[in-house]
Formats: sequence, C-alpha cells, structure tokens
Amino acid sequence: MTIALSLRNVSKSFGAIRIADGIDLDISENEAVGILGPNGAGKTTILGLVTGTLSLDAGAVEFRGRDITALRPEQRCRLGIARAYQVPQPFGDMTVFENLMVAACFGAGKSIAESQAGCLEILEDCGLADLANVHAGRLTLLNRKRLELARALATKPKILLLDEIAGGLTQHECDELVALIRRVHGTGVTIVWIEHVLHALMSVVGRALVLYQGKFIADGAPADVIREPKVAEIYMGIDTDA
Repeated sequence: MTIALSLRNVSKSFGAIRIADGIDLDISENEAVGILGPNGAGKTTILGLVTGTLSLDAGAVEFRGRDITALRPEQRCRLGIARAYQVPQPFGDMTVFENLMVAACFGAGKSIAESQAGCLEILEDCGLADLANVHAGRLTLLNRKRLELARALATKPKILLLDEIAGGLTQHECDELVALIRRVHGTGVTIVWIEHVLHALMSVVGRALVLYQGKFIADGAPADVIREPKVAEIYMGIDTDA
C-alpha cells in the first residue's frame, strides 16, 4: 500500500504548550481519515505543519515518499497538498470563477488557457456554476464553504486537508457538503478531515485518530474509536469511572 503522507517524530510547541510531541503517522493513498480531539488539542496545527504554514520544531514531513520538511507552502501545494480552512477565505471582490482561476494558475501552476475548462467543471461539481459571476463576498455560508472546497480542488490535489468545513451548516446543507466530499474522495483524492460534526465525519472517513496532549491516543475504525473509554472521557466529557 502506497503511503501518501507521513509524519516522522514531529514536534511543535508554542511557548510552554506542547502541541505535537514526537508524533509518528502514516496515511495511505486514497484513505479518508478523520482527526478528533478537544478544542485546543492542536488539530489545526497539525494541518499547518503538513501544508508548511507552520514550521516544525523537530521531525520530518514526507509526501509520497519525499521529504518536504524544507519546502515552502506554495511548493507543497504544487506537489498536490491542498487545504480548505474552517473560516472560508475567498477573495471577496473577485467573482467565484476568478477565485478558482487564481487557485488553478498560482496553486497548481497552470496557464489561464489550460485552467478555464477545469475550473468550470469544478464549479459544476460543487454546485456553483450558476454563481460563477457573483462576487465571492456576496455568497451565503454554504456557498462560501463550497467555494473554499472548490478552490482547493482547483489546485489539483492528491491529498485534501479539511478543517471543520461542516461547522455552522444546517442539516440539509451538511448533507450536501458530505455528498460532495464523498464524490471527491471517490476520484482517488486522499482526505484528512478535522471535524466536530461527528455524524458528517463518520459518514465519510474509514479511520479516525484522536489527538490529545500532543499525541494520538486512539487510531482505528471510527465507531470503535469513539467507544474507547479514554476517548469518551477526554473528548466527549464522559467520566468513565462514574
């Protein structure tokens, strides 16, 4: 089985707070992996270490067998690492289509001519085709989240990192977003998803990790992981000694 992403003895601290404490992790090609943990556990920090927006204190990040620890974020993006943020960050004064073109041209390094058809196809897939000429700053929350995901897809990722993308959505909107993520995963894209909306996460991922005090304390099938006593106590606030 080919390994898409590896963390090797990765450590990261902010002052006295140890966010990652010698973490080792392998994620295989085309896996869909969920990362759980209490607020402040460092889940988003892990994504920053993978994309290169944060630097490691120690250890290494490998992508498809290549050590990318010294690469800048834009270099990692062009290798195939894309991220959708918890709070969408579109270029509000640009149209939806222009937002995708920026991602394709600068994130994937494609020319304008070779990017246009692909961006239009992504707009269709993400349910944004009718909004292609609308300024991104005028979109609803659901459509901003769709755009955030669409921009990541425009960079032609091999691995897609999702940070609480279902937060703030209604049940119907959440179901639509989950269906879209399933379709993306079905094309062969590896998914790593941080999410507090558990029913959304568990309907997509086949493996769950729980981060606590700088280490992964559980790793396995999602239904098994959330039933572990330590996870119930730490993550869900259930006192297993009661």
